[in-house]
Amino acid sequence: MSGRALLSLALLATLLGVGGARAGTIEGQLKHATRPEAVAGLEVQAIGIDANEQTIERRVTADANGRYRFADLPTPAAFLIRVRFGEIVFPGGSAVFRPGEPVIDHTVDVEVYDASDDASRLRISSLQWVIERSAGVWRVNQSARIENPDPVVVVAAADAPPIARVALAAGHGEVDTLFGRLPDGVTIRDGVAEIRGPILPGSEGFTLQLAYDLDAKDGALATAIALPDAVEQIAVYVQDFGIEVDAGALHPSRPSKQGDVIYQSFVGFEQPAGATLPLRVTALPPIATLPPSAIGLLAALVAGGLLAFVAGPLARARARGAAAPTAEPHEESPAKAALAAALADLEHDFETGKLSADDRDRLRADLHREALGALARERGQLGEPGAQPARSAEAEPPRVCSCGRTAAAGDRFCASCGKAL
Repeated sequence: MSGRALLSLALLATLLGVGGARAGTIEGQLKHATRPEAVAGLEVQAIGIDANEQTIERRVTADANGRYRFADLPTPAAFLIRVRFGEIVFPGGSAVFRPGEPVIDHTVDVEVYDASDDASRLRISSLQWVIERSAGVWRVNQSARIENPDPVVVVAAADAPPIARVALAAGHGEVDTLFGRLPDGVTIRDGVAEIRGPILPGSEGFTLQLAYDLDAKDGALATAIALPDAVEQIAVYVQDFGIEVDAGALHPSRPSKQGDVIYQSFVGFEQPAGATLPLRVTALPPIATLPPSAIGLLAALVAGGLLAFVAGPLARARARGAAAPTAEPHEESPAKAALAAALADLEHDFETGKLSADDRDRLRADLHREALGALARERGQLGEPGAQPARSAEAEPPRVCSCGRTAAAGDRFCASCGKAL
C-alpha cells in the first residue's frame, strides 16, 4: 500500500474514532506567596484513575522557575495535581480527559506556602448540623469550616494543643467520614474533634465533615450543641416530618428544601467559646382521622346549618311577594356569609387537631359546592339582575354537566364540581 494510502487510512481512523486515544498533557506553574525562588526543583505528582478504574501515578520535577509538564498521560482519565513543599502536601486543581471528547491540554497552577504554628488569627467561620430521622435513629451530619486570613499554612505538632476544636453530640455512635477515615491532623478525644492542621490560607482553609447516629429515645431527640471554640455562624437543619423543635437561643429561619425533603432551619451568630445550645426535637402527636360515618354526619350537619342560615332570608323574600325589593347592594349575601362562617369553624377544628388535613380538604370542598348551589337559588328567588326566571321541573329538560353529574332544576352551578351550567 502506498504512503498516501496509509496516510488517508490513518486520517479516516482518527475522524471515525477508530484509532487509539491521544495522550493528554498537563502543565502549570508552581508559585510561592512571598519567596518565588522556593519553588525551584519541587516534586510534582499527578494521581489519576482511568476508564477501567486503574490508578495512574506520574512524578516530575519543576524547573528553576517552577514550571512543570506531564506529557503522554493516558486518556480517558481524571487526574489530581499535588506538590510536596517541606512536610506538607499542597493540593492543586484537577484535570479530566473525558471519553468521546477531544483531548485538550490542561493548565493547573499550584500555590505553596510556608508553615506556621501561630493559630491566633484562625476562626471557625461556620458550623452546621443537619439532623435526619432514619431507621429509628437520628442521623447527624456535622460540618465545620475554618478560615485562615494569613498567607501561611497553620499546622501544630502532634504533641501540641489543637488549633481548633469541634464538639460532637453526647452519646454519638461510630463516626463516619467522607473518605472512610479522619483527615490528616484530626483526632477525636472525649467527644471532641481536635484539629491540628494543616489549615491552608483563605476562606476554605479547612473543612471537617463528620456523620454519626444518636439513639431516638421515645422518638425524641434531646441533646446539646457544645462550642469549645467561638463560632461566627451556626446553622441547624432538622428534617420536618411533623415535629416540634426547641433550639434554645437559635433563631428560626425560613424552611429549607432538598429534593422532596423539607427541613426546619435555625441560625445563630457570634457564639462565644464555651457556649452550650440545648436542642430538643419531639414528634407531634398524630392527628386523629375521623371514621367515614363521622365525616358524613359532620358534613351533613354543616351543610344543614348552611342551608338553614340561607333559608331564612329566602322565606322572608317569598313572603314579601315577587315585587319585593332586592337586598341593598351593600348587604352581604347570606350564602356567602354562611360559607365564610362555616369555613372559619372548619379551620378552627383543623388547627385544634379535631380534623386531619384530608378531612379538612374534603369538608371544605363539600361546603363550596353547597354554597354555590345555595347562592344560585338565592339569586333566582330574590330576582337579582341576570337571574333566570324559575321554570317548572316538568318543563325544564335535564341538564348534564361536563363532569357527568345531572343538574337539579334551577341550579346554575354544578353541585359536584362547581362549574357554571
